[in-house]
Amino acid sequence: MAIRIGIIGATAQECADGLALLDLLANHGVRVAVTQKPAQIAGDRWIARANTTAPDHEVRG
Repeated sequence: MAIRIGIIGATAQECADGLALLDLLANHGVRVAVTQKPAQIAGDRWIARANTTAPDHEVRG
């Protein structure tokens, strides 16, 4: 199951830092794919997006 993640910041660097934090999910077997690098949307508003992907060893019950 994919989960969409949006990161909003005042600068491109804040968005990039938020995307970097998503790397912590790898410690729990969750892979994250960046779908939108930081982009300015209006004035001092920036957004970045990512999706989770199913781990290779997904267990189905």
